[in-house]
Amino acid sequence: MAARLTELEIIGNIIREHYDLGEVQELRQLKNTHQRRHRKVIVKSEAGKFLAKTYKNDPSMMDALYFQHNLSGHLKHSDLPVAAIQKTRDGHTFVWTDDWALELQGFIGGGQMLVTEETLQISGDALGKFHQVCQGLPTPLRDARKWRFSEVPEDTYAGFYDLAAKERDDDRLAAHDDKIQEFLVTAHEMLDIGRRYAFETGIIHGDWHSGNLLFQDEKLKGIIDMEFAGDGCYLEDLSYAVSNLCIRTTTKAAKMEFRTGILLKNYEAHRVLSYAERVALYYAVGVKHVTTVCYQTPQLGGRVAGYTPRQWMAILDYQTRWLSYQAEKVRLEK
Repeated sequence: MAARLTELEIIGNIIREHYDLGEVQELRQLKNTHQRRHRKVIVKSEAGKFLAKTYKNDPSMMDALYFQHNLSGHLKHSDLPVAAIQKTRDGHTFVWTDDWALELQGFIGGGQMLVTEETLQISGDALGKFHQVCQGLPTPLRDARKWRFSEVPEDTYAGFYDLAAKERDDDRLAAHDDKIQEFLVTAHEMLDIGRRYAFETGIIHGDWHSGNLLFQDEKLKGIIDMEFAGDGCYLEDLSYAVSNLCIRTTTKAAKMEFRTGILLKNYEAHRVLSYAERVALYYAVGVKHVTTVCYQTPQLGGRVAGYTPRQWMAILDYQTRWLSYQAEKVRLEK
């Protein structure tokens, strides 16, 4: 009885059958990456180093994959660094079986973005250019008004508060909660579905954070992981960028203002934010930030970036106050 092939052996056989890479020398699972929807495999061959990604073969996923590959080609043509999609012998951009599909893209060296003044400038510029050059491209239909983190996370936050209260439930924790809740109530109003029609939509990346921006010697080598790309609200990308690259765990107002100013200045070199977007942005950043911390805490064993839920309540209190202040400054500057 023949031994059953492993998944890596199956992937290797499909690559050898459908791609002209010469000898395929090594396949290995890519470690320390988010495997949310697909497997990622490093492929070393005579033709070079590649990254293989597998996807579930269903109509919506295949539509998304066609779109991602067209988008990737457009971005590369627009001088934005993305991985080149390797075509099969038949000229296709992916291979499909009855159950799943496989794409092969050029491997991009480098590491995740480290936040410096230079990398913030580059990131803001790249995001602004991404939004600008993709205007008018066809995209699969989806409701761009219902973007991730546009809704206030009431249940998620309530569970997070309970975790903090188990550490120590006192007046200080209640005071932090009051201020965060005050911010979330205003955010709910500012990001209400009726107001979202004032926010411009277009093609977005959908997951703009440091792990998806590969740098080498403070040079952007690749924008990766476009599985969430598609028609969306530009504020979704911007809230991701500011939350992850400018706010994160700092409670120093000068640092938050400096970082956010650099990122937005370089972004607006390509696309200027409207007044409504500038005000709403700070609330979108807060909702995204609070949701991420609340969601990740139980997944990461009770600590995010080394802080417990109670410690995060103090951090989030300070950060949301700062975000409210920035929104108010926009109003006063009008």
